[in-house]
Amino acid sequence: MFSTLPKWRTTREALEAEFRSSYQSDSSVMLNYRTGKTSRWMVAVAIGIFVVAIVSYVGPKFAYADIANIDLGASIYTKWLYRNNDSQGVLNLGNPFWPDNISGDNGVGSEFELRITGRLSQYVEAGARIQSRFGSLWQDWWENGDIGYDEHNTSGESLGMNHAQYMKLRGYYVRFAPPIPTIQWITVGASDLSMFNPWTIGKVRYIDRDNAKGTFVEGAVGDAREFSYNLAVIALPKLWVGPSWSTGIGDPTLVNPFYANDWAYGAKFQVNPDSWGRFELVGTVTNDLEIDTADPDAQGTIYPTCEDDLGNEVPGCQDNKNGAVGTFTRYLNAVLTLEAQLDPAEIVTINLLGGLSMQQLDPQLATNGVANSGGVFPVPFADIGFFDKSYAGRVRVELLDPFEVGLGMKFEYFNIGENWVSMFGARREADVLLTEGFLGGGQLPTLNLANEFVDFDEQWYESIVGWHGGTAIFDFEYNTFGISAEYTFITYNTNGQNRDVDFTYPTFLHSEGFTDIDVYDYANTLDRGRDPRSVYRRHQDRASHIAVVNADYVIDAGRGIEVGAKFKMIADTDKRSEDEESGDGIISGTTDDDYSGLLLHGKVSVAYPFTDELRIGVSAELDRWSEQNRDGLLLTDGDGNVTGANYGDTDTDKEKVSATIRYDFEGVHLNYLFEYIHKFQNRELKPDQNFHIVQGKATVEVSW
Repeated sequence: MFSTLPKWRTTREALEAEFRSSYQSDSSVMLNYRTGKTSRWMVAVAIGIFVVAIVSYVGPKFAYADIANIDLGASIYTKWLYRNNDSQGVLNLGNPFWPDNISGDNGVGSEFELRITGRLSQYVEAGARIQSRFGSLWQDWWENGDIGYDEHNTSGESLGMNHAQYMKLRGYYVRFAPPIPTIQWITVGASDLSMFNPWTIGKVRYIDRDNAKGTFVEGAVGDAREFSYNLAVIALPKLWVGPSWSTGIGDPTLVNPFYANDWAYGAKFQVNPDSWGRFELVGTVTNDLEIDTADPDAQGTIYPTCEDDLGNEVPGCQDNKNGAVGTFTRYLNAVLTLEAQLDPAEIVTINLLGGLSMQQLDPQLATNGVANSGGVFPVPFADIGFFDKSYAGRVRVELLDPFEVGLGMKFEYFNIGENWVSMFGARREADVLLTEGFLGGGQLPTLNLANEFVDFDEQWYESIVGWHGGTAIFDFEYNTFGISAEYTFITYNTNGQNRDVDFTYPTFLHSEGFTDIDVYDYANTLDRGRDPRSVYRRHQDRASHIAVVNADYVIDAGRGIEVGAKFKMIADTDKRSEDEESGDGIISGTTDDDYSGLLLHGKVSVAYPFTDELRIGVSAELDRWSEQNRDGLLLTDGDGNVTGANYGDTDTDKEKVSATIRYDFEGVHLNYLFEYIHKFQNRELKPDQNFHIVQGKATVEVSW
């Protein structure tokens, strides 16, 4: 009778072994019972063992209010921010369009975090995180969250809840492993969304790391997980996933945004046939719904009496008075990727990735930000099918020291279509290409990047929509010396003439020149160069070359002196408008707007670990940029034909010196970064610019 019990999963092998042991030791007792050769107390013992075994195997697991079931953790993080300006806050770069003053370069603030994890059994876990609100300065110590009651408020209670250091519930979840075939875990609540990939639904950035909520199922088949899967239903954030960076909040087209039924759906299937390979299929759908305001049952319906403005009965309206409200799709985005990781030999790895995307956008439910916001919009304002140049492909080959001399090689080909759209893809803190790129940070396949809510020492991310090219990287290591060299060539699938950037394709206002993240400001008042999201231009014929060499060496002196050097060159050309013949035979175009840019960057650094706890480093950087026809205007005739251009050159000199101190003592972590930046910009069409920036950032963190 015991042998008929199901063995649900191999993860319960220990329990099964105990169960089988009980069965074998009591088999003689059961035999004696059947032959009438045992006493009643032995029967009772046997039945008791049977009941206990059944309950312990498939029955409920009871949790007790015991401290042994709970893990507590906490941390305190303090940050000092300084810059020689008059801004106040503890965040170097925020969002100026929000009525919030957490951004600023001068301030000190602290955060407290409490982490609670409860383990009811080996199959059930729950947890939550309680975090203080970011943005409060130490000087806000009188703040209790009240808004200033008049313009002459002297109470100190004038900044609102953002500066009141209130606690926020975050990261709550329940995770359990039910006895259902193939299912390993079900999670209800918070997730960082790392189970998918940056092309589809990306892992959320650090400040939102456990804000995402949903229901997640993880399962596998086979002892070695030859087949595994992830299924997810994720609540869409009201902010950033959708046209105009929202699911309707703040969109003037919508009077009553409906976001309670906005969800994303994801599925990942992974096959591991053997040690030589892995295949992964990921499909995601992002669906933003809005109510049908013509439905008579809808809140704010335009037909409350089923009559139009003239008093005429609206056909079919009475039939729709059924207590149910219809919905329309405001925005729909679907992304599909197939990735193969192949390891044919110990020294060779091959990664292949292909993807397709599509989107549907209802112009009656979403405002056209391309036309109404100066081209600042996270997607093209158009319906895009799966085969409307909305593809992505990447081939990566890595050779692991094939000649056994310390030389490794990496090669990558990439091709991202001009209409690739991934609204829920990774926004930062990921990187899908090998190249260092233009900014030295990461490259991501979306226009929906998050280069705000950062400090001056954090990496920047650039969009690769439309990139087409390749990268070769060579790494060599010998003892304590290492050197790497990269060459990347990029042409652009977004090249073309007369692209519709007035109503369809977003330009993000600024699409000229090298991007300078050292003096970046949100509205580009300091002439920072190209916006990292700007991939579309009205006229473009662009090609780029990137070459980078990095070297590091540890000098055998004392505890080891760490020396580093870097050289980078970027050559960027863009013919912009080209000669073309219109229908009436008129030649339109000019060469006076052709762009040519050359960037040279050099850096040297030295660091020394004085003790196991203390490390000090210094570095110096030098940049020289020469840009011909960086910015200006095309000249056109009355019919819109290009007749010439008025463009000007720009030369930029920039120097930066930095010092870093890191000190770790008994669980306390201290870091300090100091920088001085001098930048001079010689501009032909605009006044010259001269910057002297002194800035510093210090942090103290402790966890227990």
